[in-house]
Amino acid sequence: MDAAKALFVRKGFAGVSIREIAREAGANSALISYYFGDKEGLFKSVLESFIHPLNATRIAQFTLLEQQTALTVEEVVRAWITPMFLSSSSTNASPVVSLSLGLSAEYDKLSEQIVVELYDDMNEQFLSLLERCLPEVSRTTLVWRLYFLVGAALTASRPRAKSVHKLTQGMIDHQNPQELVNQMVKFASAGFMAFDVSPTTTKQRAKK
Repeated sequence: MDAAKALFVRKGFAGVSIREIAREAGANSALISYYFGDKEGLFKSVLESFIHPLNATRIAQFTLLEQQTALTVEEVVRAWITPMFLSSSSTNASPVVSLSLGLSAEYDKLSEQIVVELYDDMNEQFLSLLERCLPEVSRTTLVWRLYFLVGAALTASRPRAKSVHKLTQGMIDHQNPQELVNQMVKFASAGFMAFDVSPTTTKQRAKK
């Protein structure tokens, strides 16, 4: 696993072979096949080892929020965003970004399968909390907006020091994760709370 983590992060899914991983680990490649099935199985195990701490932190925060009588969109969104940048599990964010973006560019089908297996349960809890806060916004629209939030979080996790410094004339401290989280929470919360323009919701309003 350690050898696979280092190689996949450095070279991506397509750039690494089972033989290379076995050589790096000092192991027989047949053992990799025995324990993980194939390279896809090993890659999913590696990605899960990074993602699980992030999702576990999110789910713990969601569970606490579920017990609250009064709930705000910002609280829910902050619970989703914070683990990527501020919690003890945030050290896993960079490898997750590298592996996820690389895989999406190379293998859409495998990427989609991994998203379903590793993220859907956590995101279902996230969406359920948002539905409590925003009963007037359809599930379809919330899913679209979650999709946009994922893109924003992945982008924010990548280094953009020169661009940020130039565009703000040096006024933003790109190394301040708290500022990044606060800005993203405001941005994403406003997006989730925006007027629902989905055709289904519009028709429902017209009937009323």
